[in-house]
Amino acid sequence: MKKGVIDIGNTRNKAGLFNEKGELELIETFDSANAAALWLSQLGAKKIFVSDVKGVEIEEAEGIFIQYLNATTKLPFKNLYKTPNTLGTDRIAAMAAVAQLYLNEASLVFDIGSCMTIDLLEPDGSYFGGNISPGLKMRLKAMQHFTGKLPISSLDSLHLPMGNSTLSALANGALTGLKYEIEGYIETTLTRFPKANIILCGGDAHYFEKQLKYRIFANHNLVLLGLYQLLIIND
Repeated sequence: MKKGVIDIGNTRNKAGLFNEKGELELIETFDSANAAALWLSQLGAKKIFVSDVKGVEIEEAEGIFIQYLNATTKLPFKNLYKTPNTLGTDRIAAMAAVAQLYLNEASLVFDIGSCMTIDLLEPDGSYFGGNISPGLKMRLKAMQHFTGKLPISSLDSLHLPMGNSTLSALANGALTGLKYEIEGYIETTLTRFPKANIILCGGDAHYFEKQLKYRIFANHNLVLLGLYQLLIIND
């Protein structure tokens, strides 16, 4: 039986179809979660597992079972987060994925989208939590919104390493600042776990894949893979 997963994010809805062998067969993005669910059902998925960070209610269709990731979902790691009911389901799915992909290894995950989440899974499978930081576009918007004269910039204005205009200075500041932030987390983690896996995912991860001078695993489908693992565990 084919199975589907949906990652409802702040800016997009990403759906994945897994075949009978558990292989990720197709991926698509949609403007709405309902459109993603309809696409999966038309492709033969009878079960759909959903991560939702926005509180969207998907319209259920006859013959389709939709299950939502929440605080009561069975997990392949030890969730020691102090407030599990407030933990983003995308973060839970990412930890579920690395728990399966890198068994008994430390894994540091950067999910870089509207916000950047930084999460660490320890070698014994313990998850104590992580941090949340503004993403690239949020940084650019904030600098324009909270000042009197600074314009809105975009990453199209990059002029590395130092800006030669106000637009490029803003773009450089957002990108380079986030890069240094990521490097700081990596260095701190490697002092504790020298062989830790460093994983990048999320819509803006591609900006950093070649800029970081570390052994990086870029997995843009990490959340989808984690959702599938959770679907199987909770089937």
